[in-house]
Amino acid sequence: MLLERIKYIDWPAYDFLLCLMRVNCNEMIIEAYKEQDFKDQFVPDPELLEWAKETKKILPDDIKELLERFFDCETYFGAGTFSLVQERNLREPEEFIKALKSTSEKSILGRFLRTGFGTDVKSRDSSQFEELVERLTVDEKEMLLFITESTIFSSFQKANLLGFLENPAETKQDLIYLFEWFLENVFNRMRDEVRRSNEKHLKNLEEYIRKGGTSYIEKLNLLSFFDILETVQTIELSVSPFLGLDQAGLMVMKDRYLFILGYDRIEVPFREKDEKLQCIDVFSALAHKERLAILRELSREPHRPVSLAKKLRISAGDLSNHLEKLKKGRLLESVYDGEYVEYTVNAKELKRLVSESLDKLLEEQN
Repeated sequence: MLLERIKYIDWPAYDFLLCLMRVNCNEMIIEAYKEQDFKDQFVPDPELLEWAKETKKILPDDIKELLERFFDCETYFGAGTFSLVQERNLREPEEFIKALKSTSEKSILGRFLRTGFGTDVKSRDSSQFEELVERLTVDEKEMLLFITESTIFSSFQKANLLGFLENPAETKQDLIYLFEWFLENVFNRMRDEVRRSNEKHLKNLEEYIRKGGTSYIEKLNLLSFFDILETVQTIELSVSPFLGLDQAGLMVMKDRYLFILGYDRIEVPFREKDEKLQCIDVFSALAHKERLAILRELSREPHRPVSLAKKLRISAGDLSNHLEKLKKGRLLESVYDGEYVEYTVNAKELKRLVSESLDKLLEEQN
């Protein structure tokens, strides 16, 4: 049964990492609240909004610089360390930082390469990434070639990655310094409050799923949730105040998949849906030449995000935004094969959806 496969967790180590991301990417995260089907029903938590703005203002210059390098809103290199938390069941941020200190520099850099849509390396095996880093760090020519041809970051973030690979020891030292400073001066000051708040919202989530079952989960729009459920033993669900309307997903252990949901995200299934706005989402998603190119390519064959980005020469950040728009317009289908999520487009279904959406919009006008 579905409920028997779900495990509810509340690990401060995850909140700690999301805390850093929220401070640096606050403006990006609250953009979701401006979407037309959310703006009249959800507003960002004003206290959290003010906290994020004020915290960033008072950061020392060196911490602010490190935060920009490791938690840029396009790449989240530092978030690659999320995988360490799941691999070693590191519930507390102190455990996480201690484990990071004992982790090799090449392993840390390997986690950076696994972040987002960064490379075309197909295996999730950590050793493969460490071997790759080993080659890159001893051969400057291969390093430059790899970053240029095998990553799909922006030019700025490619330069950032080059700096990481050129100085592995310094990269590790800077990352640990950032984490230790942030834990002591930011996260620990709100830790108890976050724990109490998470406990309340996690209980709400558990109750919503108990009562609503698959219907509630479908309305959460968790990426390939039911495909994933068929391939793993446990779905871990968690909540965090730092995500708002967003979600984060992680699978390092092949028997476990983690979803972390923002507080407002768990309330989304209860919002009143405007059918007209749903139809507008269809045409909004179509109104961009790169999104049309994505649809054309996916109608020919399924793609993982990285292969799609390389095929169409779209950066990881832009591709992520385009995929979100297309998913919001219900124009994409996702398939999880036990290792990766692939996207595809059913051309006939797409045409039907566009035709029906136009008919409904014209009916609204009469």
